Amino acid sequence: MVTKQKRLAFSLFLLVMGLLLAWRILVVGLGDHFARKALLGDKEAVDTALMWNSSNPQALFLKGYYLRDKDPETAANLLREAIVLNPGNGRAMQALAGLLLEQKQPEQADSMMQLAIERMPADKALRLQAAQYWLRRGELEQAVDNWAAALELDRTLGTRIYPALARMTENPDALDILKKLMQAPPSWWDDFFAYLARNEKRLATVVNVATLRHASETPLSTRERDLLVERLQQEQKWPEAYLVWTNGLSDEQRRYLGSVFDGGFELPPGEGGFFWRFPENDAWLIRRKHTYGSEGEKSLHILYRGNNAPVNQVYQYLLLGPGQYLLQLRFRVDRLRMATGLHWVVRCAENEALVLGATTPLVGASDWDMQQLRFQVPNSRGCRGQLLRLEISDAQGKPQAIEGELWFDRFSIRKLQ
Repeated sequence: MVTKQKRLAFSLFLLVMGLLLAWRILVVGLGDHFARKALLGDKEAVDTALMWNSSNPQALFLKGYYLRDKDPETAANLLREAIVLNPGNGRAMQALAGLLLEQKQPEQADSMMQLAIERMPADKALRLQAAQYWLRRGELEQAVDNWAAALELDRTLGTRIYPALARMTENPDALDILKKLMQAPPSWWDDFFAYLARNEKRLATVVNVATLRHASETPLSTRERDLLVERLQQEQKWPEAYLVWTNGLSDEQRRYLGSVFDGGFELPPGEGGFFWRFPENDAWLIRRKHTYGSEGEKSLHILYRGNNAPVNQVYQYLLLGPGQYLLQLRFRVDRLRMATGLHWVVRCAENEALVLGATTPLVGASDWDMQQLRFQVPNSRGCRGQLLRLEISDAQGKPQAIEGELWFDRFSIRKLQ
């Protein structure tokens, strides 16, 4: 009899414990469910989550976060409770740090913010908030460290961060902080320099940053150098652009330096600077190929497909001083059909409307032959850089249908006494 009573009591105990456990699972589950809804933007779900589970750390954090402006004291208590229940919640720590700073407790606020980053170092949103916090505290170095970490996590954040970093480059004290990044540029640095080179109003700021990078242990990257050359050309600083560009050439490329770079088309086209530029277009196919009559390994070959082609085609920027010059080039025409013809034009780069000279238009067919052009570069600030470009003659800016092939080789420009 006693044994049956004990068994019955034990069974009832298990039943009660099972019901309590089921109830607890239900309460916790519903609390988590409504907390997740609150995280997705449903503010009313926060109170529902706390009604089901008053110890839900996520709901406590959100409730404290929402109350931080209306009732800072209650908000701080809720955030502390959330942190106790979930010591890894860096976002609750970040929110509490902000409240502590408002309550004139800077030391405790700083410690809480540092702890938040230690708990969630890979949270990019938290890194952005931390950067803003350290800006308020006047700690630029800590702000930059958090921006850098956020960019390592997500380089698309550059649209939000690069403007602030660019402003720092104009401040000598802040620029000293950026020097640490310049010594060992992070993966996103080239993207930042691209933003700076294309958006900074003062050329001196861009040049200063590039100079500091050049003085570091890590050489300027190819992209940095190209961006600097591009900006110098835009500012019509042609000698400076040419110097920066030549300093970035390889030993092999230096072999082809001249008034026209790589006049025999032996090298692949480069990016920017004073390299040959081969614009892409459906109207043509531009290649470097060997053919009979080539004086080197390659010649320039342009195959026109019969479609409408834009007026301006292959080109290269030049740096010629004032004086008279002679342009020479070899060409071959293969069944080139079009309304007018194609010719090489030398223009002032700063003012392309100023034509210094143009060769005889090419059309029809011919074997290898030579063209020459005498032209004069004026002694004027408006023509310190020049442009050599293949163009449609007499086109008045309108495209033309072109079919056939052209070959070019051995471009040279020499100054006449």
